[in-house]
Amino acid sequence: MTKKMTRREMLVFSSAATAATLMEHGARAVTNAEYIPRFQLPLRVPSILQPVHTDVDRDYYEVSQREAQVSILPGKLTTIWGYDGLFPGPTIKAKRDRSVVIRYTNQLTVPTAVHLHGGSTAPEFDGFPMDVMLPGESQTYLYENKRCAATLWYHDHAMGHTARNIYQGLAGLYLIEDDIESALCLPSGSSDIPLIIQDRIISDDGSLRYVAGLGNQTGVRGNALLVNGQPWPKLEVATRKYRFRILNASNSTPYRLALSSGQSFIQVATDGGLLPAPVSCSEISLAMAERVEVVIDFSIYPLGTRIFLQNLNGRGPLAEIMRFEVVNQEQDDSIMPLRLAPFEPLDERAAVRTRTFVFASSLSLGVPPLHWTINGKKFSPDHPIVEPHLGDVEIWHFINHNPKMLGVFAMLHPVHVHLVNFQILTRNGGPPKPFESGWKDTVALEKGEEVRVIMKFENYRGCYLIHCHNLEHEDHSMMARFDVIERLVNPA
Repeated sequence: MTKKMTRREMLVFSSAATAATLMEHGARAVTNAEYIPRFQLPLRVPSILQPVHTDVDRDYYEVSQREAQVSILPGKLTTIWGYDGLFPGPTIKAKRDRSVVIRYTNQLTVPTAVHLHGGSTAPEFDGFPMDVMLPGESQTYLYENKRCAATLWYHDHAMGHTARNIYQGLAGLYLIEDDIESALCLPSGSSDIPLIIQDRIISDDGSLRYVAGLGNQTGVRGNALLVNGQPWPKLEVATRKYRFRILNASNSTPYRLALSSGQSFIQVATDGGLLPAPVSCSEISLAMAERVEVVIDFSIYPLGTRIFLQNLNGRGPLAEIMRFEVVNQEQDDSIMPLRLAPFEPLDERAAVRTRTFVFASSLSLGVPPLHWTINGKKFSPDHPIVEPHLGDVEIWHFINHNPKMLGVFAMLHPVHVHLVNFQILTRNGGPPKPFESGWKDTVALEKGEEVRVIMKFENYRGCYLIHCHNLEHEDHSMMARFDVIERLVNPA
């Protein structure tokens, strides 16, 4: 017998259909990008931020969050919100176990917060979404940099404003260096290049367009692919090896990277730093907030060769990200070592418990009708969903699930856990993908997938977050607070 819908279910389903129509319209609001030049602008590399003061064990920085006008399209100015007025923000370089102190000042008209993504940070400096800087205010953040060399990034994390603030430009790289990495002869200096990939809706007058309201609840996707703030740039390279630190800083767009020549990437690092050994990958999936470091050897190509960094998920202009042009010969003193960095797998037998987190959507008769949930709950900043003990090893089981009626809203959820790095144990019962080994802080969870990760809670107690890094999902409740607490000791 077919079950009949109740009146409430019918109303909710009708709201879902309306929301889906509005969101689809919003996602496709601007698609034509013929006015944007492709492979004409030379790639820019973000500037390195210089400290205003140093002492024996700390570097001190001052950063303003402010509106500025920058050149994205030739001959036109684009209004952005940037760290020090830059898009993307300046790169901050840090040394392992040497602290960085940054005083941020909000010169914008919206609240802001700053999260060091991938950092092991005390809770008061982690950028909890309620700990905002109002316009005109300043906050000081302390980062002790207790982790190994890695490509991190800093970005906005203000409650309800994260997606728009990052879209407008509040994001930049934060690189931790250490002696192990320095001892390797990987490409360095001008051959060590960051690639921050973002898609944006750019109007023909150069302005950034952000789809607000119901039109953005599933995520905002752009009509142009930017690398380091430029649309479809080109990079002139020599016949040598280059190291590329690639960050997906898009709001809601995942990428599948490949080289048009068919050459494999040599992966040397992931979110949490260097792998134990290089890995050869013909393609690499990169969900929002994930990072990957690869080496590409251009010495195999004759001068004049052009190679495209492709996005196998894209169509038309969105299927290519940038172009490499081999233009000169150069001596290469870098090498590709057989071993990179020490790596100790966490033992499943050391885990004291397994917790399950289900990422899904829910509908209501209110406005907005759609909410993204973890374990069926919307974000509550005042109540932790779990309380792991400091020093414990745990396994967290992530599930991307939607009821059949809500299948239209089944989407990728990149799951990010603050404070800790983790190792992926299994994906859908099998091994992790080749490019997601090593230490991670964000893992892609496609619709219907299940991923088990293992982590150890170290360094700090306090309240932190687990959330989806589709920024529009995050702004619409797909976050949960967890508290790291001291283990209770029974009196003798």
